Amino acid sequence: MSVMIALRTMTVALACLLLLTAAPFVTAADDEPPFPAEYERRIGAEAAAQVEAEYTRYEDEEAQAKLDAMVGEIAAASGRPDVAYDVRLLDTEEVNAFSLPGGIIYVTRGLLEDVQSDHELAGVLAHEIAHNCTYDALFQAERNKDYFTGSVAATIAAILLGASSDTISTVLIAGEYIRRGVLGGYSVDLEAAADRHAVDYLLKTSYNPVGLLTFMGRLAAQWRREAQADPVFPTHPDPDKRVQALAEQLFEAGVDMNPRATTRWEWPKAEEVEVDGQTVARVVLWGDEIFRVMAPGPEDETPLARAEAIAARLTPLLENGLQRYELEVGDHDGNPAVGARDQVILTVYPEDAEAQGADAATLARQAQTALMVALRTEELNWYW
Repeated sequence: MSVMIALRTMTVALACLLLLTAAPFVTAADDEPPFPAEYERRIGAEAAAQVEAEYTRYEDEEAQAKLDAMVGEIAAASGRPDVAYDVRLLDTEEVNAFSLPGGIIYVTRGLLEDVQSDHELAGVLAHEIAHNCTYDALFQAERNKDYFTGSVAATIAAILLGASSDTISTVLIAGEYIRRGVLGGYSVDLEAAADRHAVDYLLKTSYNPVGLLTFMGRLAAQWRREAQADPVFPTHPDPDKRVQALAEQLFEAGVDMNPRATTRWEWPKAEEVEVDGQTVARVVLWGDEIFRVMAPGPEDETPLARAEAIAARLTPLLENGLQRYELEVGDHDGNPAVGARDQVILTVYPEDAEAQGADAATLARQAQTALMVALRTEELNWYW
């Protein structure tokens, strides 16, 4: 996630500070909401006007219907089921979503294109609903309004306009507000809390909470690649720590953490290729050759048909979360075989060994290793 994209999740909430500096904080009894509903709606509407002065909204009936349905289901399971959310689409390639007081949620076109499943999208929406349920923007605004000066306002305006980090550095009085925790402290605790609440909500819906984990995993991978060890604004907790915390919460809740259930993943495939002038069949996963099929075998008419059968046996194991450590080399009808979960994936026949000039047991171990390498490649694609 670039510094600019990371900032935007926080800055709309901070933009509310501009609006709240002129508005008194309203206390409430324990059995009443901390802010009057009309006040919350007004602040959200005014902040939304600022957003829409800088971003273009766009219409997509199918996406809008899906988002409305998702938000409705998640909201019903949230801490504020009475909120009527207003989901709005923004025409920008930035991968982002953010919420405003009063139940306005913005979702960018970039986010819709980036998520790999409805479960991931639901995870992001649940996170934003969690911020709204705990009034994060309004509370944070009240806590920090004494520090809200013209220079911070200029910083927020620059961020909303998509200014470069150099411009942001110019308008910010370097270090002063960071030291006071006005900007840097917003997300460290609140983002982590929103993650936790989002999982709690999702567990009560039809959406798989692992989607939030896989989405955050990819953001963490991007964060590492871009080496953002010291961003201008430390707006979010270390993404790796967020991923770890999510994984621990899901484990404690007894959730099956199978990333293939919430991401796009590559299915094993059978294909024919030319090798040394000879057409051979093979099974491939993530670009790695798992096994070269040199003979039809007892149950298949052609080597390609046998390769297709191997891929067909491997696919449901992958769908159900097959892990590298589960792969084993054993015996099947007197021949070396690779399997997992008491199921045979592939068997090495004497014809395979003879055609490749190798021991059958060795070919089985090589196939096991190749499959483990492919699964490791898959993990790197998810998290690195």
